[in-house]
Amino acid sequence: MIALVIATLFNAGFGIVVRDAQRRNLDMLTVGLVNYFAAAVLYLVWTRFDGVTTCDPRTVLIGVIGGVTFAGGFLLMLGPLRWRGLGVVAALLGLSVLVPLGASLLVWHETLGGVQYLGVGLALLAIPLLSLDKGAANGLRLTGLMALGMAALFLVNGSAWTIQKWYHTTGLSGERPVYFSYLFGVATIVMFIAWLVKSRRFSGAGLRWGGLLGVCNVAANLALLWALDRLPGAVVFPVMQAGIMIAAAGFAALAWREHPGRLGAVGIAVAAVAVGLINLA
Repeated sequence: MIALVIATLFNAGFGIVVRDAQRRNLDMLTVGLVNYFAAAVLYLVWTRFDGVTTCDPRTVLIGVIGGVTFAGGFLLMLGPLRWRGLGVVAALLGLSVLVPLGASLLVWHETLGGVQYLGVGLALLAIPLLSLDKGAANGLRLTGLMALGMAALFLVNGSAWTIQKWYHTTGLSGERPVYFSYLFGVATIVMFIAWLVKSRRFSGAGLRWGGLLGVCNVAANLALLWALDRLPGAVVFPVMQAGIMIAAAGFAALAWREHPGRLGAVGIAVAAVAVGLINLA
């Protein structure tokens, strides 16, 4: 149970660090670049210690696709965080589990239990509640561009979950450090290109927050694997995802007075229940 608590806290911490860096007006491309570089280095070192010299081509392919998707998700997250605040965005990211759920039904021919159908129904109710909330950060009305950005974030983050599911189905768990090395290595390259095009700035604060974000990133992944070694996924995922929503929204409200509106608050609560039900096997 300790592993599950740690995984939940570090996953929530990832969003908290990103939002805090944003509130400090740090260069977010620098923060993201340092984050993925730090994670890639750690997994490369881990791979060397494991003595892995060859790997299945699927590990490389899925890792590369995952790296592009993860970096894209980070970039897409920045706008909605600024417009809607951490609580609403954390809930929206949790609901993106609908994307791998749909892939499981269509591609891997899995089936749903009755309680999961209820979870899907609640998720479909929560999405418009979160989207129509006036926003915790600045009370801006939802524009067409904002709605498009939030929809893109939902789909890309859901695609990231789907890629993780895809790799899990290969049965190549012994090559997991190599997989994450490719994933975070490619994400670093994508972020470096974005940094060259849009930023080309470094600051001590950006480096520190990027390093802190990298620690959260790596610790969250390791703690999740640790939790899955000790508890069934049917326990780990619903508890962790609901916990992330509650922890992120609670921290934002207490630390930054970033309170969602009524629709957002109801949406977060409904989303937490929906994600829990969807993940029940």
